[in-house]
Amino acid sequence: MKRSRVAPVIAVLMLAGARLYDEADATARLSLVKHYTPADRLSGRYQYVPFEVLPGTRQLDISYEYDKANGENTVDLGLFEPGSLDLGTRAFRGYSGGARTSVTITEDTASPGYRPGRLTPGRWHLVLGLYRVRDAGVDVTITIDTKATPSASARPTPDELRRDRPAEPGWFMGALHTHTVHSDGTLTPAALMQQFAAAGFDFVVITDHNNTTHRREMEPYSKDHRRPLWIAGEEVTTPNGHAGVWGLDDNEWIDFRVKLGDTAVSELVKTATRFGALFSINHPTSTCLGCGWEHDVPADVAGIEISNGRHGEVDGALARWDALLQTGRRITGVGSSDWHAAPNPIDVANVRVYAASLSEAALLAGLKAGHVIVMNGASWKTPEVAVHAGGQTGTIGGSIKIAPRQPVQVVISAPDLPRGRVAIVVNGSKAADTALDAQGFVQFDQLVSPGYIRFELRDVDGALVALTNPIYLER
Repeated sequence: MKRSRVAPVIAVLMLAGARLYDEADATARLSLVKHYTPADRLSGRYQYVPFEVLPGTRQLDISYEYDKANGENTVDLGLFEPGSLDLGTRAFRGYSGGARTSVTITEDTASPGYRPGRLTPGRWHLVLGLYRVRDAGVDVTITIDTKATPSASARPTPDELRRDRPAEPGWFMGALHTHTVHSDGTLTPAALMQQFAAAGFDFVVITDHNNTTHRREMEPYSKDHRRPLWIAGEEVTTPNGHAGVWGLDDNEWIDFRVKLGDTAVSELVKTATRFGALFSINHPTSTCLGCGWEHDVPADVAGIEISNGRHGEVDGALARWDALLQTGRRITGVGSSDWHAAPNPIDVANVRVYAASLSEAALLAGLKAGHVIVMNGASWKTPEVAVHAGGQTGTIGGSIKIAPRQPVQVVISAPDLPRGRVAIVVNGSKAADTALDAQGFVQFDQLVSPGYIRFELRDVDGALVALTNPIYLER
């Protein structure tokens, strides 16, 4: 008897889920429910769910749902193609956290947070991040569809923005911590850049959570030399603290799957350094779950956020920074708006970086060297700050040599800032407090010891206006 050429639909059980496979068009559906408890969260913050991608697959659709229980349950989503699941693996295909409940990937396109490309046949893995799990546990319902024919989709491209790029040294205003629809932001990368362009920013680092997939939309923008300058970054979102990485090239990614006490956190920093990027701790003393930095601070950490517009902490972050500086570490203090969406102010905070030019390499060098002032407004001009002693002049991030208990002359000119006072911090302790005159100028002598001196400018109501990085006082 001749076998029919019409392939039947076969129902099989695969990987603990119900799978339907249509041999006629190489499509398949896997449906399963996974139950997780608080004990699972403690034993394995990241849970891996294997599934098979069939030969001939051209589109992968993934969706999941669970009872959020009024915020008591939060489960994040990520994806790995066939390959190692070890830290730093190149099998990583993307991460959306809790920002979306469905994901589509084809050879040419992908949902924000995920990389398009060949859908290699074999065993893939979903990664479910158990951020919160209530006592009763949580059921996660997962549906995975593989298709032989991809759906038509459009690839967004950024709109035109300003093209001029200064090539001379100067102070440049930037945003180091921003989010788009590729994680939990509300704007596309193009729209985000337009917002910062309208506010007068010179450069913007896009730092979506645990991925750099915004790059595929921004490559045309970069090639056209538009302004603001775009720099690719990532917010490495570990279970015990977040960090910004600035200056990642195509296919570079920093893993996030390290828990408190895991010495592999130093490997994340070393990987960023090997890529030529900078690793900076975000909102170090934030009280939101998993946001504050609880890990050690490895030697190659380049920066720490001392002001964050969304998380609001400053005093605790300053204390953490001063503690590091007092050990002799030269870690750059930075600020950000951590911008996700309006009405969060786009410029509180921002950084002013003194660099040789408005280029990625020059800005990263300026950031690493500490040539940075943190400002709480985009419209204010960058203040001029210098320390003089024995014929030497020290500027922000620079150094001068002094003897123990030597007086230095401090000169600050900030004619564009709100009138107020300047606090002088020497080696972590407030040494003096003085007022700016009607022209925003002050000059005075200050007795110091070797270490560092930094400045905090506040308005008449005590609100923070600007924070400088140290001028280092060497023996």
